[in-house]
Amino acid sequence: MRPAWRGAPAALRLPGWLTPSLLLLLLLRLLWCPHAARGDCGDPPDIPNATVETVNRTTFPVGFLLGYYCNKGFMKIFGKVNAVHCLENGEWSKPEVFCQRSCGSTPRLIYGHKQDIYIPVSYHPAGFIVVYECNPGYARNHSVSANVTCLQNYTWSKPEVFCYKRSCPDPGKIENGHISIPNGTLFASFIYFSCNPGYKLVGLNSTYCYYKGNDMVWDDPFPECQEIPTTTQKPTITDAQGTKAPSAPRQPTTVDVPATKSPSARQKQTTVNVPGVTIIASGHTFMTLTVLLMMLVATGYLS
Repeated sequence: MRPAWRGAPAALRLPGWLTPSLLLLLLLRLLWCPHAARGDCGDPPDIPNATVETVNRTTFPVGFLLGYYCNKGFMKIFGKVNAVHCLENGEWSKPEVFCQRSCGSTPRLIYGHKQDIYIPVSYHPAGFIVVYECNPGYARNHSVSANVTCLQNYTWSKPEVFCYKRSCPDPGKIENGHISIPNGTLFASFIYFSCNPGYKLVGLNSTYCYYKGNDMVWDDPFPECQEIPTTTQKPTITDAQGTKAPSAPRQPTTVDVPATKSPSARQKQTTVNVPGVTIIASGHTFMTLTVLLMMLVATGYLS
């Protein structure tokens, strides 16, 4: 019987995850693929008009993916692969030429934009044409070209103004007020509202021309001018212009007439009220004064 192997050096002991079958597989791979086992595909290949991304390493394991970007003045061709990867034979995959001279981003216009079919296109070689259309709020001027072209020096041709602003309807008038139109009624123009004296503005004091679907509209409803209520004033006293103040109610005047004495006793006194005059009298004096006063009232002397 063979003696058991005791006291094996720690340096020769295998880690728990490295099974005998896995160890055998690694040894076979080392014999058949020496470059892959070393994990070195060598220096990355040169690609025309492109620069490799910085990775700060000199060796690359099997399957390693290495990316590139286009140099200034060049654009990536849509659909081309801009990377290489390390193969099992220790060589890099064959690179594609994916960078070519191209015009840059298409011009941005305030009144128009390129058609949707050109949005995913990033490669614009010399002679490439991009077609534009008008933004909402603008209308097409068909007498002018809506195209831009990538020129031989890889710059874009200068676009002409092929769209013009649309106009909102005439705002008309507001009752008891005024509309100010300082810059016309074209798209994005503002108009302002005010009221005549004695009226107040109910609503916004301005609005602007905008689009709603295919129609041009004023963005906010027009305000109203409502009459300001007046307060009731009391009569005033006489002023410097001679305005007469209303007279105060007249108070009755009392006239005391002495009563005459009869031989036997003082006669009973009687009070007579006439508008504006009160008379106290007695006996025949009362009768005489009563007749006199009635005559004065009838003739209008007393009122």
